[in-house]
Amino acid sequence: MTVRTEEGPAVGAHGLYLYGLVLGDARLPSGLAGIGGAPVRTEALGRLRAVVSDAPADREVGLPDDVRDHARVLDAVADVVTVLPVRFGTLATAATLEEAVPADRQDRHAADLRVLEGAVQLTVSARYREEAVMAELVAEDDEIRHLRERTRGRDELATYGERIRLGKLVVAGFDARRPADAQRLAEAVAPFARATVAHEVTRTGDVAELALLVSREDVAALEDALETLAAQVAARMTVRLVGPQAAYDFAEEV
Repeated sequence: MTVRTEEGPAVGAHGLYLYGLVLGDARLPSGLAGIGGAPVRTEALGRLRAVVSDAPADREVGLPDDVRDHARVLDAVADVVTVLPVRFGTLATAATLEEAVPADRQDRHAADLRVLEGAVQLTVSARYREEAVMAELVAEDDEIRHLRERTRGRDELATYGERIRLGKLVVAGFDARRPADAQRLAEAVAPFARATVAHEVTRTGDVAELALLVSREDVAALEDALETLAAQVAARMTVRLVGPQAAYDFAEEV
C-alpha cells in the first residue's frame, strides 16, 4: 500500500515524512523526535523550510501513535517558532518535496507565516459541573423538582414518559444558561487574543470551546486571567487551557 500527497506522486514507506512549514530562518527545538523516534529536522523548500523526519522504513504511517506524534511535533515546534501544519500522512522524497508543496503555493504559505509570526494557538474550554447546575435547576423549577421526586427509585419503564419530560427540561435548562456563561469566558480571554474561533459544543455539559490566536508575550497574562476566572466559577464550572499549539484554526492546512 502507498500514501499519496494531494499533489504529488504515490510514495512507499521510505522517504520523508512532512509535519509542517516554517520560514527559512526558523530554528527547531533541539532533540525533537518524530514518528518512529526519527530525529526531526528541516529541509530547504524555496524561501521556506519543511519540517520533516525520515519516514519509517519497515511500515506504513497511520497508527494512532503516529497521529499523536504528528501533533506533538507540530505543537513542540509551535512553542518556539511559527509553523503551518501539513496534513497528517503526507510523504515525499527529497526529489519530490517541491511537488508536495509547489512553488506557486510557497509564496502564499510564506505570507501566512508572516501574518501568524509571533503567535501561537491556545484552546480554552469550559464545562459545567453537572451536579451543581442540576441543583440550581431543581431549586428554580418546580416541574423539574416534582419530576425528580416522582422518578427517583421507581421503575424506569413505569416512569418512562416522566423521565423523557425531565430530560428535556434539564437540557433546556442547561441551554438557557450556556450563552451567558460562554460570554463570560469570551470576555475573559478577549484582551489577549488576536483572533478567536468558537468551536461547536455538542454535549449538554459543555459551556464553550474557543481557539485563540495569542502573541507569545501575552500567553502568561492569558493564563493568569483564566486562573482568576476558574477560581471565580469553580463551584459550577471547570476551565481548561491547552497549548501552545500550531495555529490549526487560523491557517490553511498545507
